[in-house]
Amino acid sequence: MASRPRHEALRGLVTDLLRDGFGARFSELEHERYLVDNSGRIDVAWGATVIELKSDLRREERDVVARMPDYLADAARSSGPGRTTVGLATDGATLIAYRLDRGALSQIGRYEVDVQHPDRLLSWLEPLLSPVPEAMPTPIAVALAFGRYSLAFGRAHGELQRLWAEVGANPEVRLKRDLWDGLLRQVYGDDVGSDALFLQHTYLTILVKAIAARVLDLEIDDPAEMLSGRLLANEGIVGAVEADFFDWPLLAAGGDELVRTLAAETRRFRLRDVEVDVLKSLYESLIDPDERHDLGEYYTPDWLAARVVSAAISRPLEQRVLDPSCGSGTFLFHALRRLIATGREEGLPPAEIVAACADRVFGIDVHPVAVALARVTWLLALGDLVQDRPPVLTVPVYMGDSMQWNLRPLGTSAEVLVDVPPNDPPLRIPAGLASDLGLFEQALDELNRGLNTLAEPEAVRDAIARAGAMAEDAAMLGRTFAQLKQLFLDGRNHIWTFVLRNLLRPVWLSHPDHRADVLIGNPPWIVYRHLSAEMKDRLREALQSYGLWVGGPLATHQDMFALFWARGAERYLSEGGRLALVLPYAALNAPVFAGMRNGGLQRVKVAVTGAWGLERVWPIFGAQSGSSTTSTCVLFGERDSDAPLPAEFDRWVGILKRRDATEPEAAEALQHINAAWPRPRTLIAASPYRARFRQGATLTPRRFFIVETANTGRLGSRRDAPRVRGRIGNLDKKPWTDVTPPEGPIERQFLRRIALGESVAPYRILDLVTGVVPMEDGTILTAASADGRGYRGLSGWLRDAEGKWNEHSNKDGKGHARMSLAERLDAMGMLRAQSSRTSIRVLYTKAGTRLSACWIKEDDVIIDHKAYWSAAHSLEEAAYITAILNTKVVLDRVKDLQPVGQRDPRDFDNLVWTLPIPEYDPTEALHVDLAAAALHAHAVAARVTLPDEAYFTTKRGLIREALVADGVAETIERLVDALLPL
Repeated sequence: MASRPRHEALRGLVTDLLRDGFGARFSELEHERYLVDNSGRIDVAWGATVIELKSDLRREERDVVARMPDYLADAARSSGPGRTTVGLATDGATLIAYRLDRGALSQIGRYEVDVQHPDRLLSWLEPLLSPVPEAMPTPIAVALAFGRYSLAFGRAHGELQRLWAEVGANPEVRLKRDLWDGLLRQVYGDDVGSDALFLQHTYLTILVKAIAARVLDLEIDDPAEMLSGRLLANEGIVGAVEADFFDWPLLAAGGDELVRTLAAETRRFRLRDVEVDVLKSLYESLIDPDERHDLGEYYTPDWLAARVVSAAISRPLEQRVLDPSCGSGTFLFHALRRLIATGREEGLPPAEIVAACADRVFGIDVHPVAVALARVTWLLALGDLVQDRPPVLTVPVYMGDSMQWNLRPLGTSAEVLVDVPPNDPPLRIPAGLASDLGLFEQALDELNRGLNTLAEPEAVRDAIARAGAMAEDAAMLGRTFAQLKQLFLDGRNHIWTFVLRNLLRPVWLSHPDHRADVLIGNPPWIVYRHLSAEMKDRLREALQSYGLWVGGPLATHQDMFALFWARGAERYLSEGGRLALVLPYAALNAPVFAGMRNGGLQRVKVAVTGAWGLERVWPIFGAQSGSSTTSTCVLFGERDSDAPLPAEFDRWVGILKRRDATEPEAAEALQHINAAWPRPRTLIAASPYRARFRQGATLTPRRFFIVETANTGRLGSRRDAPRVRGRIGNLDKKPWTDVTPPEGPIERQFLRRIALGESVAPYRILDLVTGVVPMEDGTILTAASADGRGYRGLSGWLRDAEGKWNEHSNKDGKGHARMSLAERLDAMGMLRAQSSRTSIRVLYTKAGTRLSACWIKEDDVIIDHKAYWSAAHSLEEAAYITAILNTKVVLDRVKDLQPVGQRDPRDFDNLVWTLPIPEYDPTEALHVDLAAAALHAHAVAARVTLPDEAYFTTKRGLIREALVADGVAETIERLVDALLPL
């Protein structure tokens, strides 16, 4: 099928697929079925599904869109009432699913055939063709059944859009959406809450609530009962499902039917047989990977979570465990499975094991959808033990702010502020009362009772005082009730008990009597420079309070995870408690996190007791090759310990078959050894060259600025304004791969030669490319300013590029581009820095498995951001620097500081200048010898014949071979080793 066979061959293959894969009987399949009006023929029909066969959908998709409505309308008439008709178009390699939505054709799914995984094709087709009950709920199967390219999501998403159009302006619905948006701002520090994301989260929450009911084999007759949690509460399970922000579809016509349809989809899986956190794969399949990267969301693979849990929790039946950023609940799942296995080994009764689970394993997350997933994951972890639950089982996973941003000191006590969007005063709850679970629940009951009777605030205050609250706490809650009553009268109620109960749970968990013995998890990795201005201030003040803030050039490298380490230990960990957190590898050796490592925190004492280095394990988070997010570690610590930083750590090495590898696959692929603790990095330059070298200009998106000659026809281009078009390259990334490059005439002075990272080879510059560089006299031109200066060609080019940039680049919360194209082009002044021409410059590569360096004399060449450059005072100085940078000596001495890509260390950046490389001194014999050797190496490199068609890495290799054969490579290595003794 994947080879796009001819029409009749494809028909036979599709027939075989339906018969062998789904049990279709030959008599049920209709071939070449005429439409009722004889206006066309359906290639293959099976029940309520019609299949259109094409030779190549890359060319013929438009024809499918034109004909499919007729096929679906005909199928609807033939299949009878109550059946949803679905159309499938395929050329064998691609399958596209359609349905009619109020007469209009809607695409509900698309799948590209992977010949290595035929099971995935069957999983994708299964809900379309022939439901298979009781399938194994593997991560892949769940993602294919319900993920963003599934038929279930395609159908539901269109219906959710219709429902949102109907009730999105309802005051209660708007309140829920605004509260959801406010929580996301707490998670990510910026505005990310679009309507589209809210609909995705609604779909996902409905689905996981249905899964919770399915675990107990409950029939879902009333969608409202399921979404509110009453269905599970009637079975004695509290806290697994609650009325939240996402029950709004029930206010619209047809919303209850959507919920029933989604709930029915979950019946196909044997949900009590899950062995891993399957729900995180569902979340990941719905949210774009680039978006999750921007939001700091790196979900831990199950094999790693299981190992962390095993190492951190030594006494599962005795220790209280908390994940303060539990996400979908991966660590909770494995902590529960470890507790259950231990309980069974010790022969405990099943009911006692379940009670221990509820009393020992807790989770918090401020992300409302993560909490919905984690609660059901917690329930799924019980497996068959759910049948042995006590009369009331409370799932201890809370939607709360574990960093307690909303906790504010108030005299000798404290209060918790709960925001009321859009601009109402916050609700105030006494922190002391919130830490007493029983009293707080009574207070909530009094607030609800008061709202039901529209009582006076004074009466509610007195009732809360009679329940046992202190007078000042009761008075505060009386004032809070007055606000709630007004919200009730404004139609913005029905959510506050849920919000207050959940957001105040962290206060209860941080009470000394309720603290955890083990803190585990994978907290958000969000770098300071990516936060909103408000969150930057919050994070800076919080880190300063722990003595963790490092200003100056390191300020932008601060990260949210450092606060989780410090505040998590201070507020949730008992004396002598342990931490085990999955963190970026930088936690082990970056200067900005030295305060975490040396145990010198203010307000709380935490000693680092060990670490796992995972920088040579790939893939972990599914990042692309070369991405620094693959550099990962696990950091272990202990509260109130004076232990020194270990001299060694456990380094793991291995290439996994896939990111979601099973534990046996991980065990087979990974090896680990004791290694010396990573040498601390520093951004303080040991070499004076650190201040002289700069990164090149950010000429991205590449297809806007790197160009090639355009076809100009018989008349050709103007000499003063050649016609060019943006060059499409294999390094282009989404969304720009789908954007047509600009094309047009450009005034010649703005067409400059560009040195890319791949242009740099040892002692020799390789091919340069041509680029549009809109800079004149040190000023970056825009479409408007170019037009004002009379540059019509450049103005037209930039107008096209700026429009596409504004449409496709990252947006802020108001839908505007976060920065203009000109600001991106001259990020940190890297382009303007090249406006002054110099006679000789040294270049070296930003990344790679080997450093390459050369010098260039042409003063009009612009250096791209994939290379670093500096002006040299003389040819001899340029040769001296180049010689040092090209050596294996330097590479070996910075390799352990580099971030790690798929297999090898990748980025060099300024790491080379952490070595004590002195400035060139013509009176130093060693310096002069290095310069002379480099000039000879330059001549050797220039004589090497390089095939035009060869890849740049091949050309570099040929040059290095010639340098070794000549003997000059070894000479330079010995000289640099003498210059930089260990």
